[in-house]
Amino acid sequence: MNPTDKAISGVFYFLIPSTGDWKEHSRKYLIGLAIIVIGTLAIVASFIGLALRSNSGIGIWIVGFNILCAFIILLSVAYRRFKLHEGLITPQKGWLLLVAVFVILGIISAGLGFAWIPESAVSLSSALVLGGMVLGVIVILIYEGYPLLRDRGSAGFMALAGMLIVLAIVYMTAVSWWIVPYDPTRLDVGPYGAAPSAQFPLGTTSLGQDLLSRTIAGGGIMLQVALLSVVVCFSVGVPIGLASSFRGGYADKIVSLVMDSIFAFPGLVLAIAIAAMLGPGVANMALAIAVVYIPSYFRVVRSQVLTIKELPYVEAAVVMGARDRDILFRYILPNVLPSAVVVMSINFADAILTAAGLTFVGLGLPVSVPDWGWDLTFGSHQFIAGKWWVITFPGLMIVILALGFTMAGEGLNEILTPKLKE
Repeated sequence: MNPTDKAISGVFYFLIPSTGDWKEHSRKYLIGLAIIVIGTLAIVASFIGLALRSNSGIGIWIVGFNILCAFIILLSVAYRRFKLHEGLITPQKGWLLLVAVFVILGIISAGLGFAWIPESAVSLSSALVLGGMVLGVIVILIYEGYPLLRDRGSAGFMALAGMLIVLAIVYMTAVSWWIVPYDPTRLDVGPYGAAPSAQFPLGTTSLGQDLLSRTIAGGGIMLQVALLSVVVCFSVGVPIGLASSFRGGYADKIVSLVMDSIFAFPGLVLAIAIAAMLGPGVANMALAIAVVYIPSYFRVVRSQVLTIKELPYVEAAVVMGARDRDILFRYILPNVLPSAVVVMSINFADAILTAAGLTFVGLGLPVSVPDWGWDLTFGSHQFIAGKWWVITFPGLMIVILALGFTMAGEGLNEILTPKLKE
């Protein structure tokens, strides 16, 4: 049955049993529904609570505007579904409608940020635009959930859960500077190394910084480094793997030898060596991580191409005189991309952990920049004195973010590779 024929879908539709006795499945449905509803309400309440006591004084307005944008996107998705169900628009026009809504809301949000506080226009506009868009995507994933959840079992649910975890952290980072209770870079806001209390829920660092503020704002650099490194890996590893394996010969042997040599090095050790030569900075950290993981894309793409180029439809295209460019981009690349996307999603988790490792050994950004890796570095010296909170919460955020990317990658891997399910 078409999902548009259902009154509900997405996560809630996934939980409802489609076969069997309702009584046999009602407990599972109610438990799953309770977890989703309670978890969502707890996260929303946490953001609203932080916004009410924010250091900026306008945090509640920013969060409220983001929620308004998400509500408008939700209405647009429901309107699109209604039109599709009635046959009044095509799926392509339905997606164009959503894109138009996102663009219009982005323009309005950016303009509001520049008009509201001109001296902080870029930061405020980023919080309004990115925050509203991320919440909109979260709403779409929960409300629609297709094609991730449709007939995919636990793999689709795992992929969706991982995406929601990552997007929640991205949203927290996007609005972090406007909802934190204290300036994350400011020293002496409280006692040195104080335990969690009502004033400082997560305690303070050895420099008197509010750990809650630093935990909220500390993911920005790590996400930037991970995103930039994965983009570089994908942009370099996939084309090299395509060209090398398709051409074959000595060029393929030389490139494979170079990639295998890089792959043989321990990843973190190689990243530390490259980062030490390049120096601190987001771009340098991303480049150091990218060099480590480019061979992963190359090996996956190469193995796929070597198999695909021997298939009958590719050989038929060669016999008919198709150009190499057409064979690569029309017949081979579309079949390689799903595997490359899975590697990319899993590579995010590896990049997060490697970035944290680089910062831990002192090869990250300056200490004045809020970063979970730096908090782990300084907290490790305080842990032996019994101050467990200094490293627990930054480390927990790194684990949760890496877990989200891993769940999304493993779920997508099973979805895009149906043989794994068998």
